[in-house]
Amino acid sequence: MSVSKNFIPRPDAVFNEWQGTLVNYVRVKFPIWNVPQEDFTALTTLQTDFSAKYAKAENPETRTPAIVTAKIEARNAYEKGMRTFVKEHLTNNHRVTDEDRRNMQLPIHDTKPTPVDPPKSMVLGRIDFSVHQQHTVHVEDSAGKGRPDNAHGFEVWRKTGGEPPASDDDFRYAGFSPSTTLILDYPLADVGKTVYYRFRWVNRRNQPGPWSEAVISAVIA
Repeated sequence: MSVSKNFIPRPDAVFNEWQGTLVNYVRVKFPIWNVPQEDFTALTTLQTDFSAKYAKAENPETRTPAIVTAKIEARNAYEKGMRTFVKEHLTNNHRVTDEDRRNMQLPIHDTKPTPVDPPKSMVLGRIDFSVHQQHTVHVEDSAGKGRPDNAHGFEVWRKTGGEPPASDDDFRYAGFSPSTTLILDYPLADVGKTVYYRFRWVNRRNQPGPWSEAVISAVIA
């Protein structure tokens, strides 16, 4: 699992203290961790540039708009280099222990997959049939607007024409959408038929939530 992009502190003073602690720790350990010397040198070069410009920007006697801009640019470059270094050499390096990561104030990456529950809420849907030979399905969550956090999208199942559905077996899969809208086109031969719909959320493991409570019908214009 990759480290969160938010592991770097935002305030300059906190960032400056944090990066110093991390680099000093790596300086002692990087040969043991099999980190290439050139990669550590590239990181410390960025550190030196940032530290010099940060010191000038913090000193009222040397602080100017140009110095502040230079400090910001140096920090951005240092952050980019730091993220690459952490990702390549610290996050998934089996020689780096969780205790090492705590000492460097880095997140402890989880080695166990986080379980994902199926969605528990239902889909509320409506059909826009104003376009010829087309139905546009719009859905929202029964527990609130939009889509549940653990839902990857929603499925549409339907029965086209004939009597209203009497059992689950009457429905056929019609499509999936990762958003809250799905457009379904119909052939000319189906114009005038009534389509019966029901919906359900599914998560990224394709585990479905409960069916929509009501079956919605719409005529193919």
